[in-house]
Amino acid sequence: MTLLQILLVAVGGVFGSLLRWQVIETLPTLSLGVFVVNQLGVLAAGYVAYRMKTTINQRLFWITGFAGGFTTMSSLAFIIHESNPLSGLLYAAASLAASLLILNILKDKAKS
Repeated sequence: MTLLQILLVAVGGVFGSLLRWQVIETLPTLSLGVFVVNQLGVLAAGYVAYRMKTTINQRLFWITGFAGGFTTMSSLAFIIHESNPLSGLLYAAASLAASLLILNILKDKAKS
């Protein structure tokens, strides 16, 4: 990995993290905020991966850096842990199902 590639991932991560914070702060609950940013992050990464012709540097910036910084696994784990077992399971299942649906839609469109 080159210095340029390291910087692309770092800068993408900074922008993704700052946008994540802004989006979560504007929504009424942490649970909703985390759900929204995680699905938007999957959408962004999936769009770049399946719908755009990109260079390795663009993919490093948008997928590894931006989408990686924008999405938040640690907050998802915290929400699931703090919920009652049934609510946590439903939240995790909804997050996974929505993510897979987004990627399947993007991938199907890329093939046509």
